[in-house]
Amino acid sequence: MESNIKEVVYIVYMGDNAKLDIPTTTTLPLHVDMLQNVVGSSNIAQEPLLLHSYKRSFNGFAAKLTEEEAQKMAGCGSSFLSNLHKKNGWCGKQKLHTTRSWNFIGFHENVKRSTVESDIIVGVIDTGVWPESASFSDASKIIGARYYRISEPFIKGEIKSPRDSEGHGTHTASTAAGNLVSKASLFGLGSGRARGGVPSARIAVYKACWSTGCSFADTLAAFDDAIADGVDIISTSLGPSSPDDYFRTPVTIGAFHAFRKGILTSTSAGNDGPQFKTITVFAPWLLSVAATTIDREFVTKVQLGNQKIYEGIVTNTFDLKGKFYPLIFAGDAPNRTAGYDESISKTCKPGTVDHNLVKGKIVLCDGTTGYGAYFAGAVGVILQSRPVADVLDPLPMPASCLGLDSGNSIYYYITSTRNPTATIFKSTEDIDTLSPYVPSFSSRGPNPVTPNILKPDIAAPGASILAAWPPIAPVSDYPGDDRVASYNVISGTSMACPHATGVAAYVKSFHPNWSPAAIQSAIITTAKPMSPDLNPEAEFAYGAGQIDPVRAPYPGFVYDATELDYIEFLCAQGYSTKLLQSITGHKSSCSSKTNYGALSDNLNYPSFALSSSNPNSISGVFNRTATNVGSPRSTYKAKVIGAMKGLKIKVNPSILSFSSLGQKLSFQVTVKGSIHHKSRVSASLVWDDGTFQVYIVYMGDKPKLDIPTTTTLPLHVNMLQNVVGSSNIEQEPLLLHSYKRSFNGFAAKLTDEEAQKMAGMAGVVSVFPSGKRKLHTTRSWNFIGFHENVKRSTVESDIIVGMIDSGVWPESASFSDAGFGPPPKKWKGTCQGSSNFTCNNKIIGARYYHTGRPFVKGEIKSPRDSNGHGTHTASTAAGNFVSKASLFGLGSGTARGGVPSARIAVYKVGSDDISDDDILAAFDDAIADGVDILSVSIGGPEDDYFRDSISIGAFHASRKGILTSTAVGNDGPGPKTIANFAPWFLSVAATTIDREFVTKVQLGNQKIYKGIVTNTFDLKGKFYPLIFAGDAPNRTAGYDESTSKTCQPGTLDHNLVKGKIVLCDGTTGYGAYSAGAVGVILQSRPVADVLDPLPMPAACLGLDSGNSIYYYINSTRNPTATIFKSTEDIDTLSPYVPSFSSRGPNPVTPNLLKPDIAAPGASILAAWPPIAPVSDYPGDDRVVSYNVISGTSMACPHATGVAAYVKSFHPNWTPAAIQSALITTAKPLSPDLNPEAEFAYGAGQIDPVRAPYPGLVYDATELDYIEFLCAQGYSTKLLQSITGHKSSCSSKTNYGALSDNLNYPSFALSSSNPNSISGVFNRTATNVGSPRSTYKAKVIGATKGLEIKVNPSILSFSSLGQKLSFQVTVKGSIHHKSSVSASLVWDDGTFQVRSPIVVYAIYY
Repeated sequence: MESNIKEVVYIVYMGDNAKLDIPTTTTLPLHVDMLQNVVGSSNIAQEPLLLHSYKRSFNGFAAKLTEEEAQKMAGCGSSFLSNLHKKNGWCGKQKLHTTRSWNFIGFHENVKRSTVESDIIVGVIDTGVWPESASFSDASKIIGARYYRISEPFIKGEIKSPRDSEGHGTHTASTAAGNLVSKASLFGLGSGRARGGVPSARIAVYKACWSTGCSFADTLAAFDDAIADGVDIISTSLGPSSPDDYFRTPVTIGAFHAFRKGILTSTSAGNDGPQFKTITVFAPWLLSVAATTIDREFVTKVQLGNQKIYEGIVTNTFDLKGKFYPLIFAGDAPNRTAGYDESISKTCKPGTVDHNLVKGKIVLCDGTTGYGAYFAGAVGVILQSRPVADVLDPLPMPASCLGLDSGNSIYYYITSTRNPTATIFKSTEDIDTLSPYVPSFSSRGPNPVTPNILKPDIAAPGASILAAWPPIAPVSDYPGDDRVASYNVISGTSMACPHATGVAAYVKSFHPNWSPAAIQSAIITTAKPMSPDLNPEAEFAYGAGQIDPVRAPYPGFVYDATELDYIEFLCAQGYSTKLLQSITGHKSSCSSKTNYGALSDNLNYPSFALSSSNPNSISGVFNRTATNVGSPRSTYKAKVIGAMKGLKIKVNPSILSFSSLGQKLSFQVTVKGSIHHKSRVSASLVWDDGTFQVYIVYMGDKPKLDIPTTTTLPLHVNMLQNVVGSSNIEQEPLLLHSYKRSFNGFAAKLTDEEAQKMAGMAGVVSVFPSGKRKLHTTRSWNFIGFHENVKRSTVESDIIVGMIDSGVWPESASFSDAGFGPPPKKWKGTCQGSSNFTCNNKIIGARYYHTGRPFVKGEIKSPRDSNGHGTHTASTAAGNFVSKASLFGLGSGTARGGVPSARIAVYKVGSDDISDDDILAAFDDAIADGVDILSVSIGGPEDDYFRDSISIGAFHASRKGILTSTAVGNDGPGPKTIANFAPWFLSVAATTIDREFVTKVQLGNQKIYKGIVTNTFDLKGKFYPLIFAGDAPNRTAGYDESTSKTCQPGTLDHNLVKGKIVLCDGTTGYGAYSAGAVGVILQSRPVADVLDPLPMPAACLGLDSGNSIYYYINSTRNPTATIFKSTEDIDTLSPYVPSFSSRGPNPVTPNLLKPDIAAPGASILAAWPPIAPVSDYPGDDRVVSYNVISGTSMACPHATGVAAYVKSFHPNWTPAAIQSALITTAKPLSPDLNPEAEFAYGAGQIDPVRAPYPGLVYDATELDYIEFLCAQGYSTKLLQSITGHKSSCSSKTNYGALSDNLNYPSFALSSSNPNSISGVFNRTATNVGSPRSTYKAKVIGATKGLEIKVNPSILSFSSLGQKLSFQVTVKGSIHHKSSVSASLVWDDGTFQVRSPIVVYAIYY
């Protein structure tokens, strides 16, 4: 009997390592001596009583004791006995708490990573690991492994090594720190790239868990070694079966000693939810992690014999091929031989159902696993286990889990049908639009031991997680399941825990010296809030919310805590001084005044929980200390969000101002009031410092100093110092760029508050965030009448065209300098070249800008263009003559720019997201370098002329005699979509040319349809199977026909479309390309517009043709088609404005017509870098020197070329004069093709031949623009800062008056009352035509009811340069029309000076 009693294993926990002058390995004799004193035996070594001695990281041992001996041991000296839940003869067991997930929480593969991530060691205490998995392929990946089997014998099938035969440990280790592994899936489900949170980190494995569980003794032994081995983070997806004292739970004990050594332990909250107080691991020194869903769910459909379909869950890998089987309710098949009735058999527990009744059938069960049906030979199982189907891992047979409503419907079908049948389909992937939420299994708080410590801390993905799996472990965790998988999909807080582990390791890699509490705080305070609507338990379900890996390394400040803080906390929990001295080895003592709960509130924890026995009288005070880890100088303001009525939450102080990193500031939170009859309420405390972002501080004109302008830098530094309060600006990367060559200002990192302060400083015009801009993406010159042999100026080669864009490919033939002399003497720029970039006498200068952000993979650190956009625009504006240029034979001819002899200066500001601060830096240099014309095919949102980088830059360019040509944007055809609309630059819309690329599609029925797309591929007339994209959804990824028909990437099933031509409703067909289609037919709009090259054979048809092809597919057994290579045809309707080109009216100044002009921008052939993909699609490996693309980006450089051409004849003309010449000589376009009329094309199609000879110009000076800005509401002080002038705005100026009277070459009048129109325009014409000339006014196209008068109607000039003024009066009604158009033409018999007139309703 005695031997039986001694089979009980106890852990004797003694706290800190023994403070001896001999190695800790000699604690073994101490443990033996203690055991001898208690058991009364002198021969301990012969009796296997001492099972393990904990000596490396803390002090204690595991031993076989009787209950009486255990009691004696508990009273030995300073020892502390953990009698841990005796169960089945053992000391106690921990339970295992059983990838798109990383992407779902915003942690993408290309996230910024620390250079020392590979030095991080993640310790995983679990079931071991399968080292051969691709997730652990590197020989230096798993750097250590141990296994423990202290308290029980090995059983059959268990592997006596760290090798994992269960799967749990392999899964968690790969989730935390596994390698990147592509094409991972569970039999095709969840397919994608599997990876851990820190793929470069190392892994140390501690196998403490076996098929029978994780013994307390083994778990503590694993902690003992892991701490001493030197891991950085510990991951333990296990916990006790029920909550207990902090020092009677091995995970809590181990984590405490890990914390003392600087190691954070991440633990799972448990799988016993959704009831309250089911959380089992909740000590404040460890991270307690709940589980959330991700936006991918596996849907398993059940179809009944009556054809009704029900959707359920379960990751079902089996495919019944649509075959129907008999269907039976488990309650109708009890195993009565074994003594079970229908009340038990309906649950389908093992042994409860009669195999004679269920064999070969599908069984409807009320249980959660259906194992009993599997054991009895069922074909499949339908589970109806809960009101709302949650998540369920793979079962060993075809299965689906339905909600109770669906289950009841199936039960009714069974009972009302003679021969009920059903089939179960293989799972497909769907999108869970409600995610993230906490599934029912995840254990809930509140903290059962310390109510005022909020637990769980955080939530992380734990539902249906794909990760590595041993091939010997059953997929469904059921011994009879013989499926072999390398990756498996399982759920549990065990899966959430390693996600948090990975994030903690990620934070540690950036901050290796941060304490565990600091890392824990960073993870908690940066979490994304979750919705209590989906989880009524709120924070008791998800803690602070969904983990956010990207923000976690940058929390701003942290709530740090030391070992002494936790000792104070434990004192407050009632632990004695003697006990705590044993645990810690410290001599500190608990105060006699300490009372339970007081210091649990005051532990410096990053969350706040307050419990009360009286909900009508709530009172609590929390003391916290914040440590600054963000910006050295920063000011945080407290915001309490969501506090309910009747509950006051005050923060004192409410502002924390830090002056250095590491500085600590304290505050107090007071909670007082009532929560009435609610069981709990939630709120949040947010400390906000406004967050650093890049602001542009624009200061107008260059300072008038007697010293070089380069000395504005100290001025900018001084201003920054005054605002941020730091004397060490240059050491802090705050000042990013100083604009000093052409205008005054700088770009700096500021908080919102600092930006507000800066805006109030003397000399500051505006302060605005540096936003992101978009690039707006050759018969064209001939089409607009600008032939090769056109008359050219002798000084064209002195014209310098500045291109602010994505750079240039200097080796292109379009930029050869053969025949060019040296750069013009006026040139002051430079070539910011490198070993891979040189300028020449064509490209005379080049710079690049990349301020305040890191370079990413693929970006070239030079002015070289890898995107293509900048090369294309530069060659369109000023490229050389290059014969036989084409795109694989399409568009063949001589490529050239508008001014082939001109020079080019390149200012590379980026390829995709282009920052305002870089754009302003480019303008600053270009103006000072001496360019003559600027071309900017870039745009973005604009709401104020002097809070916009392009508008500011162009204004200062205009002041220096430089016209800026800009693209209006590609966001049409909606109204007010125009970007770039200030009056001092040229706003250019796009038009088509008379060449179009026609692509024919021939069907198997021999019918041919004509479409567009510049298609360079030739299928040689071969026919391929034809399929509609809506009939090929990628259901595995969760898409249905409503999504797949658009052919977006990932939406199509490659098995269904591979080798076929696909009919799509979308605009690009990229999804068909990535799925392996041969070609694509797009039906994307009522009238086929323009479409640039795609990476496969393609045609774009109108909807009528598309519908005909769709009918053919649905009415033909084996539909086929072929797509021919494009041919060139004549577009007889051109020119017209394509749909993409952005439209007016002007959203800021309604009475200023924009766009100004239209130029060719559709299917334009121009130079291209050989490294840039033709179709702008990464998989496209075609290499070309010239490409055909479309966009207002292509129109802009046409206008740039014409402006440069005019400049070459009239080098002394102002930018406004050149702009006027382009506008008044434009060819009118037809409103029949563009109902938006002038809001689509401005004055019309640009005419390069007439542009140098306008007859009259509407000139404007800087003072004219100042008057215009006065009318817009800008103050005198502000305008004096911008210009440096002493002129002032008249007090009589009112908004709108002078915007009408700006001497602009077009007329726009808006009115809120279309039945009562009235407006007067004052204009002045400057004679640039014949010295003696008489012009007569003609108003053309005025609508009935609208009177337009010109006074005087005759202008007689006697000399060149003479100025004469006139007035245009508009009066009447436009009735119910939204807008009407007319034009004013001044005609002297030689020159016709035409200006558009637009009258429109303001609601338009």
